[in-house]
Amino acid sequence: MGPDATMSDSLAIAAVTSALRQRLQRALDASLPGTRVTIRPPDKARDSQAGNQVNLFLFQTSPNASWRNVATEPAGPGGLRQPPLALNLLYLMSAHGRDDDDPEPFSHRLLGEAMRVLHEQPVLDLAELGPALAGGVERVRVRVTLQPLSLEEMTKLWTIFQTPYRLSVVYEATVVLIDRAPEGTGHGG
Repeated sequence: MGPDATMSDSLAIAAVTSALRQRLQRALDASLPGTRVTIRPPDKARDSQAGNQVNLFLFQTSPNASWRNVATEPAGPGGLRQPPLALNLLYLMSAHGRDDDDPEPFSHRLLGEAMRVLHEQPVLDLAELGPALAGGVERVRVRVTLQPLSLEEMTKLWTIFQTPYRLSVVYEATVVLIDRAPEGTGHGG
């Protein structure tokens, strides 16, 4: 298993989203107090025009190409164990400035600060990901990287959400490995 692989159960996706939200909230509390970090769909993200807000929305999960062809492993007498489900998570991060950016472009400051935080600290570790990843973890690291999108790709993305475009960027969190549920846990497997 590579150094940036996360072995965990089915709570891993939620753990990554929560860890990213908490990291951004801590940083924005320190630099731009009063900013809220939310994880809502873009069409429901903004509930008020008054305050500063960064919204981090998980909009796509996809198989991780480098883990796609991992071979099955022996699992006891005569059985094979499926390899873990390896995923990349794509997040749309959008900024909403207080007073709808009038007279100051607060959304620009918010986005710049949030991007700085993820650039300077691109790896989530076990301490941040918490108990959702505690069982069966081999190496816990999720790398978060900025994904360049063309204007056409960004336009298509916002068209899908059927909401007006907001200043935004896309980040990929990789790789999250969802392993088989342990025997007797009552879910998946």
